[in-house]
Amino acid sequence: MKKTLLAVALAQVCLSSGVMAAQQADEVMVVTANRFEQPVKNVIAPVSIVTKEEIDAIQAKSLSEVLRRLPGVQVVSAGYGQTTEVYVRGTSSRHLLVMINGVRIGSATLGSADFSQIPLTGIERIEFIRGARAALYGSDAVGGVLNIITTYQPGETLAEVTASAGSDDYYQLGGSVAGSLGQQSWGKLAVKGEETKGFSARKAPYEQDKDGYESRNVVAELGTHLNDNLKVSLQGYYHEGETEYDGGFFDSSGNLISTPDAQNESKLYNVAAKAAYQRDQWQSELTIAQNQDEARDFSAVSSGSTIKTKRNVVNWQNHYQHNESLEFGGGVEWYRDKVSNTTTNYSKDERDNTAVYLTSVLRDPSSLQLEGSVRYDDNESYGDHTTWQVAAAYDVVSAIQLSANVGTAFKAPTFNDLYWPNSGNPNLTPEESTNYELALAGSYSLLDWRVAAYRSEIDDLIAWAPDATNPSIWKPMNVNEATLQGVELTAGFATGPLYHDVSYDYLDAEDKATKNQLVRRSRHSAKWNVSYLLEQWQFDVSAIYKGTSYEDAANTNKLDAYTLVDVAASYNVSDNLILRGRVANLFDHDYVAKESYNVQERSYFATVTYQF
Repeated sequence: MKKTLLAVALAQVCLSSGVMAAQQADEVMVVTANRFEQPVKNVIAPVSIVTKEEIDAIQAKSLSEVLRRLPGVQVVSAGYGQTTEVYVRGTSSRHLLVMINGVRIGSATLGSADFSQIPLTGIERIEFIRGARAALYGSDAVGGVLNIITTYQPGETLAEVTASAGSDDYYQLGGSVAGSLGQQSWGKLAVKGEETKGFSARKAPYEQDKDGYESRNVVAELGTHLNDNLKVSLQGYYHEGETEYDGGFFDSSGNLISTPDAQNESKLYNVAAKAAYQRDQWQSELTIAQNQDEARDFSAVSSGSTIKTKRNVVNWQNHYQHNESLEFGGGVEWYRDKVSNTTTNYSKDERDNTAVYLTSVLRDPSSLQLEGSVRYDDNESYGDHTTWQVAAAYDVVSAIQLSANVGTAFKAPTFNDLYWPNSGNPNLTPEESTNYELALAGSYSLLDWRVAAYRSEIDDLIAWAPDATNPSIWKPMNVNEATLQGVELTAGFATGPLYHDVSYDYLDAEDKATKNQLVRRSRHSAKWNVSYLLEQWQFDVSAIYKGTSYEDAANTNKLDAYTLVDVAASYNVSDNLILRGRVANLFDHDYVAKESYNVQERSYFATVTYQF
């Protein structure tokens, strides 16, 4: 039922048959929806898949440029390396679980991943689940789950180098190699470096200079089959980046005190050792991983501070296929978060989380599918928490499916919320939500469509406010409630040689106390992505509309609606050489994504890729 952008990549190898491309799209496997591999057509939850081929075709330079094309997503970004906000069906970046190869990443002090610092290096595909998935993944999976997959694809043989250049003195150089090492082993290595002088991140009265960005990234994997049933692998990912930004604060008189030469350095890594066993109907995988999220802020007048999260993860998951109709899954997960801040000592700097989860799928091949999941988390900081989810899908007729989904989710308080010196509140409880979705979907040879109505009720939202006994001190409290509801329409279809991927979202994101709309969420948003294939050519056009929104909680500062159009073209000079070009913000639209921040003007990029 779900092809979305995936059909574009499949069409590249099926140019003469749109029907064949559609059929192959249905056979694509996903792992994120239920923590085990299954055909995308059997997934009840709304899922989007973006492949390496699609990322290359649209010539995205950042993860945010990929995510903003997807249904249910609104992205607020101020340029290279700058803070990026991702809203999924109205929930914030804090409510989106981000993983690399199934292992959670992100900061335990801020409570979210830094989307501006997650590179596209070595990505094979991105799986994005919209809606709550805490019954399988625990905290953070309130609005959805984003799984960035870099693992070696069996049978893949690749060696290529890529170079790009563009506006704002942008350049990028990368290379990758992947393939078999003997008959039982495999390896993969991808490296990429990029740099730009950028543009001024913020408007006057902030410092008006170019705010540059540079990064270096490595993805690596080595694995082997020990026998017919057991394989082991070691996967690694490393990123370091430097971002210049316009810092400062306003004094009591309203005058801006600038922070000259403000910079942020980031260092991220994730290393995972995996052992996967498969025999008959049983599959089992053990993952032992460690990752780190480190950020250092400094300027010409301050050495700043370094904030670090180090996370150790152990996950043992299993899947049993009882027969064609019934399958079970489950596992045990443990992780420890340890944080540090060079200028602040937390009253507690580490915590453990132990969880057990179960899931099952009952499928009648003729018409009905049922899913159920439950998870129990026991955390040192806030105690135990149980989440659950049930879903059902029924084929009304052969090409039309009715589905329903209901479940609970939660967001754990961060270390800053709980343990910031003199301000943290160790009595905070997790934010909780109940989520509903009802959808009708159709799947035909050249057309997929889906209409979904959803509602999320989030209680005990954590907000910082002046303390009642000492107003000069701000403390976090469980005070807010929000209702997020909307309608999501998606369709993928072909008109001759053109493939269209379109979506429209209506979102009512309301603060229940004030009845105001939550900041930077637009009621109306729409996307139209078009791909055209002609012999050695591929053309891609993307139009993204974001309706009016508000910059403040009182809804007095309105941000105007805008539409952005990007165009990209690729030409296969030969079997080895590909030339690409892209124009971003084609009509040079001057818009406001975030108050006081600048946005990139019309920009141009060129890329050359050579495959050996």
